Amino acid sequence: MLPELILREEKQGSLLFVALLGLISGLTGFAVAKIVFPGQTSVLSVVFASIPLVYPLTRVFLDDEDRGRPHSDEIEFYGSLFLGEFVAFLSLGLFFTKDFAMQTAVFSEQAAQLGLAGNAVIPDIFFVVLSNNLVLYLSIFAVSAIIGSAGAFILTWNASVLGVFIAQLVSELKGIAELIMGSGKTPSPVAYVPHATLEMAGFVVAGICGSLVSAAMYREHFDLDTWKDLTKLFLTGVLFIVLGAVLESA
Repeated sequence: MLPELILREEKQGSLLFVALLGLISGLTGFAVAKIVFPGQTSVLSVVFASIPLVYPLTRVFLDDEDRGRPHSDEIEFYGSLFLGEFVAFLSLGLFFTKDFAMQTAVFSEQAAQLGLAGNAVIPDIFFVVLSNNLVLYLSIFAVSAIIGSAGAFILTWNASVLGVFIAQLVSELKGIAELIMGSGKTPSPVAYVPHATLEMAGFVVAGICGSLVSAAMYREHFDLDTWKDLTKLFLTGVLFIVLGAVLESA
């Protein structure tokens, strides 16, 4: 039912409802994993949450590649699903933190690499951030190009990592003032909004561009205009990643 509803609302342009369906998909995926595989909730909640996204994402991006540019509608659709999944995992992370050990390990490792978990200071932090994010960007692009469906699993996984990370910050901060300004040991979630928005926008573009490459190969669209368009889209995503790294390391 969820895949058909998502596809219907996309066609009607109901992005708010698409985000709501993404939220429901995330919560449902967690519930199924928690009940059926309680010991593997960290990964399987993402798997089950991404399953309803596979068909509508595949259908939408096949149609989009056939119509050609612009791709703004598809970016809004993909972004709406991501937003819904993010809110789902943010909410879950506030109450079921122990069920997301793998997500917690991911951002803890990244914090350690950037010297955020101790007193280390990395002079070339911009290049560390940029290289890490570009590797992830290229990975999302490659997986989406190979398996299609805009990498539904990767979309959900990124939403889960970001959602659980923000949930952890929120749970450690007390009161509105600390949520906005942060505390001595815990930064405010607000501080992550500018660069996280740009980075996630870049990852969204990577998933879309990879899926469009997959669709173009399937339809044997090898004309120069198609690949110029895809190259521009790919470079737009890279620009988002670079700007995000600039803000994160500033």
